[in-house]
Amino acid sequence: MTGHHESTGPDPALSSDSVRRVTQYQTACVNARLKVFALLEAHGVPASEADDLVAALEAGAVAGAQCQVVELGGMAPASRGALFSDGWDDGVTAVSEALVGIVDRSGPGVVAGRPGPLNWPYISRT
Repeated sequence: MTGHHESTGPDPALSSDSVRRVTQYQTACVNARLKVFALLEAHGVPASEADDLVAALEAGAVAGAQCQVVELGGMAPASRGALFSDGWDDGVTAVSEALVGIVDRSGPGVVAGRPGPLNWPYISRT
């Protein structure tokens, strides 16, 4: 089992409002995080190692989002003109750099009590 699957789009049970939908994803993440900690603890994984493993998974998810954002560079509609295209690419760069910053602050070794990716609450077993 690799954990990878093809997405068919957002779950119809999720809100159509993007802000609410992100909140639903954050809630699901916190619940999954707690379950992973419980499973790791049941298998004798030390709390600090469990924290690092989960932080690495979260950082990897944000890094994956950054890769998708980078692919948007140079994709502005040509019909909108050069100024729009330049702004588009500047926006792609800004978002990409912000995501890299999140990964840098949220990867393994994060200090307990510090926010995780996307300002999700940092939940530690320690």
